[in-house]
Amino acid sequence: MKGTTQKGIIGIIVLIIVALILAKYFYNFNIFEAAASPQGTATASYTQQVINTLWSYIGTPVTFVWNNIAWPILTLAWQNFQAILVWGQHNANTLSSGAH
Repeated sequence: MKGTTQKGIIGIIVLIIVALILAKYFYNFNIFEAAASPQGTATASYTQQVINTLWSYIGTPVTFVWNNIAWPILTLAWQNFQAILVWGQHNANTLSSGAH
């Protein structure tokens, strides 16, 4: 879709960090105290159970896709990237040695 932007995981992490900094500054909120509280501990435990249950359903297909599709594609892309760098370095050296 044109005109829409997709934010990556790094953007989300930065947004969370900024939100925590602002919460600390304006509301004197401490994430470590909140996590150590009984409610924080219960929430963390529940979140862990949800993630474990979700992974028990999707773990096998995700692992299959990663091992048989995603990882070979990423490996091929990385090898091509390295080959392009070597090729570019060779051509840059050829051009600079021919200019003298």
